[in-house]
Amino acid sequence: MKLDPALSSAPQAPDSTKEGAAKKQRREPRSRFKPRAEAGMRLEERDEQLLCDLLLHRAMSRGQVQTLYFTSLVRCNARMRQLFDHRFVTRYYSPIAPFGAQAIYMIGKAALPLVARRLEMDLPEAARMARCGHTPTFIEHTLATVDIYIAFRQALEERNGVEMERWLPEVQCRHEWEIRPSAGGKWRTETFKPDGFVRMARKGGEYFNFFIETDLGHTSSKQFLGKLMTHQRYLESGLFREVYGSETFKTLVITTGERRLRNLMELVSAQNSALFWFSTLKTVRGSEILNAVWNAPLLDVPVALIR
Repeated sequence: MKLDPALSSAPQAPDSTKEGAAKKQRREPRSRFKPRAEAGMRLEERDEQLLCDLLLHRAMSRGQVQTLYFTSLVRCNARMRQLFDHRFVTRYYSPIAPFGAQAIYMIGKAALPLVARRLEMDLPEAARMARCGHTPTFIEHTLATVDIYIAFRQALEERNGVEMERWLPEVQCRHEWEIRPSAGGKWRTETFKPDGFVRMARKGGEYFNFFIETDLGHTSSKQFLGKLMTHQRYLESGLFREVYGSETFKTLVITTGERRLRNLMELVSAQNSALFWFSTLKTVRGSEILNAVWNAPLLDVPVALIR
């Protein structure tokens, strides 16, 4: 007896048509490590601002990107995936991060011409900035500095009458000049490269200038002190007044904990300088960054940034 193929319950041959192959491909999950654009993309103004920030700050975590640019986690993830698929950003996951950890985003090759044009820099310079600084230590330091930037923004949103007039990441406040330690001595290049600069303005024209130094304990205390002393020379030389148009500033040192803070303060106290104020990452990551959480060797009690 012959069976009608149309009534047979035997498995059918796999669909070998192009349509079947396309359906199978669409069912495959996308890798979080490999970009795969499935449709066109049009950049918005917010995207361009974000890409500029990624180049200037070098890296941001997904949480930081959401805080600065999105109100919705779902929208943030979807947009960052689109930017990743179109190679405007790259993704990085720490080798020691657990599964499901937040992605860390950096500028992608496709974004460099746009960002270079918006920031008025040469394309080779933008490409050089995008290539450097991908080590875990550098990224940890960068993310901590971005946290400080976010802390200032959030604290100022709650403070009436004071606004953030300017924020400059390290690449925008780096300054090199020639110095000769003594008459007849050899000239040498000194580099001033704080991790950031923030200027806050009170209505009426009063300015508060602060350079930022983020210390995660990756250098010795004496090496870090040497870096801080360039701040003293930068102020005394008049270069700060020449570049920023203000007479003075303070340097905010944000470090890992109380023990490290005390060690750095002891080193600075020998310099008899009132330029440096100290606090910890745990403290300033909250909403207290403007308040009396700053310690200095020549002060008896903690002080606030804005009084």
